[in-house]
Amino acid sequence: MRAGKVRILFGSTQKMGTGANLQERLIALHHLDAPWRPADVEQREGPILRQGNTNPEVQVFRYVTEESFDAYMWQTLETKAKFIGQVMTAESDLRRIEDIDGAALTYAEVKAIASGNPLVIEKARIDAEVARLSRLHCEHQETIFKLRSRVRHLTDDIPQLEKRLEDVRRDLATRQDTSGDKIVMVIEGQEIRDRGIAGELLLRRAERMRGARSDRVVGAIAGFEVFVSDNFMQGPEIVLKGATTYTAKVTDTALGTIRSVEHTIQHLEELAGNLVQSIADSRKRLADTQAQVEAPFEYAERLTSLARRQQEIEDELDLTKGQAPSQLDAGTSGTLPDVGGDADTPPL
Repeated sequence: MRAGKVRILFGSTQKMGTGANLQERLIALHHLDAPWRPADVEQREGPILRQGNTNPEVQVFRYVTEESFDAYMWQTLETKAKFIGQVMTAESDLRRIEDIDGAALTYAEVKAIASGNPLVIEKARIDAEVARLSRLHCEHQETIFKLRSRVRHLTDDIPQLEKRLEDVRRDLATRQDTSGDKIVMVIEGQEIRDRGIAGELLLRRAERMRGARSDRVVGAIAGFEVFVSDNFMQGPEIVLKGATTYTAKVTDTALGTIRSVEHTIQHLEELAGNLVQSIADSRKRLADTQAQVEAPFEYAERLTSLARRQQEIEDELDLTKGQAPSQLDAGTSGTLPDVGGDADTPPL
């Protein structure tokens, strides 16, 4: 076969499935029967669809006999493939569902062809499309739920940002200048005008607060109260409190620590600008998200139409027709036996 000396090869799934390297020249594959497992179908088609086949296009044929046991076999394959697809798919991701369920839909179509009834063939096609659109509708509903949650968060965040901006602007109005020689820091009632000394005192008090569970007021600078607290994850930190609070770093050096405090105080304008931008961005995201929440499911009309046609076909096929006479003939009295299950479920 690989050399081209043999043109046609007959064999079983076990013999010609796994481990058969025949892919180089294969042009057509013929399924003469329906196997028992979906994996067997994949094993049969593996050699011809395998990388290394020199033919750019190949053909796969499936043969069924109308009104024969073939319909039951393909129905069994369809049921198994759908079950496998549900197990393998843990989330409603459409692309992954289609990748797995694609084989199941093919089995359903073959089963429909084997039934010999055009309505059954149409029903198989509509069932597949209804299932696909139903998954899309479920994804749409999940998306709407997430969007509504985002709307609630944004609705809560915007007032908080606006309050923060208002407090920062109040602190800007009362902030004192600490540039150059104008720096004055009060630590436990003592005025310190030397940055090195002020930083050293902050470092000492930060070290004392290591492991403490409460903040401690150590002084004031530029109109802000100065607290030292211990951050469980990052260690001691300096908190400046005015109308709102700001955080400065405790570094390894005295000058680095006091400069971190001054940097925080001197960059309130930048913080206010960032808050203005954040508020604008949040409002835009809120408007966009609300518009998405109000957007309807784009395939709603088609899904409704297909579901209506699906019901019409089921009514026209009258799948439960003929069950009562056969059951009556088999019974010993005029009362039908209780066989259980759903009356709308067709017999295999």
